[in-house]
Amino acid sequence: MVCGHTSSALLSNAYRAGGWVEVWTFQRGLTSALFLLVAGFAFSVATARHWPWHVSLSVATLKRLRRFGLLIVLGYALHFPVSHVAELATATGEQWRSFLAVDVLQMIGVTFVAVQALVMIARTRRAFTISTFVLAAAVVAAAPSVRDIDWAPLLPLSIAAYLSPATGSQFPLFPWAAFVLIGAGAGQLYARWGAAHLTAFANWAMLTPGVVLIVGVSSAEGFLARAPAASWSSIPGDVLVRTGSCLIVLGLLAHASRYIVQLPRIFGAVAQESLVVYFAHLCVVYGSIWNRGLYDFYAEALTPAATVMAVLAVVAPMIALAWAWNRLKHTRPRVAGFVSVAAGVGLVALLL
Repeated sequence: MVCGHTSSALLSNAYRAGGWVEVWTFQRGLTSALFLLVAGFAFSVATARHWPWHVSLSVATLKRLRRFGLLIVLGYALHFPVSHVAELATATGEQWRSFLAVDVLQMIGVTFVAVQALVMIARTRRAFTISTFVLAAAVVAAAPSVRDIDWAPLLPLSIAAYLSPATGSQFPLFPWAAFVLIGAGAGQLYARWGAAHLTAFANWAMLTPGVVLIVGVSSAEGFLARAPAASWSSIPGDVLVRTGSCLIVLGLLAHASRYIVQLPRIFGAVAQESLVVYFAHLCVVYGSIWNRGLYDFYAEALTPAATVMAVLAVVAPMIALAWAWNRLKHTRPRVAGFVSVAAGVGLVALLL
């Protein structure tokens, strides 16, 4: 994710030619899909461990909803339209449009709220599993029609932005929420029997469906291309291919994990602090209302060699940040809590 954002922001367009560009673009899109699918998977596994706590409006549920709300707030904070709150009255329509555009954090936060509500409605793990896959299929099938509608005249822009990329949103709910839902369903399958039968889970819940999806989409595209006045919609086809690719990657990782006794702690630290890494690296690469980023100085202007150096210069500090922050949270939780509050207050103070 960090490599993709950094290279995309800095690599000169003069070098973006040839077949490798398509491979690179697909890989970048696959990273997003994999990130969302694993997020849904982790949500589901965590929920399964304490299922009774999450089927009602308990303290655990309220804490979870608070975390989801934080994701949404951080997503909007990255696109705050002005440098100071006092300037909001003079913000232009384009600035408000950019502020309300939905990025991955808002999309994940809103989708998680919906998935949590689904847990409380379904109440049983079996019903929840079936519902996630059914809803994912519905989101994918409806995506082309939803995107064809101009929602801006029909709904407030803050809501329309969740439905259409025409508003400037990079991650509208249709179809991106489907990856989270698929991950949530797969997480329940893992929690029920996959953890105890990892090889079978990898083969039958990951690798086999992944291959079937990719082969099925390829066959459908070939058939419809020969049929008169028919075409395979690019959105469902693209989502299914990405889902299939992600399942194959996860299936291979599941097989590989059988031979790994323990990963170095740094892997767990980066995984647990992915939100911190995401927020910090976007500020470093693209800048924010608090700082100027690399993009402001070297926007699509670097050679491949210089881009690689820039990627390393961003990745290494992000890993160090994740490790240090995770260590502080585990060794001195009170200090970590004070630091997080102080950082939040400081960022808000700068806006005031």
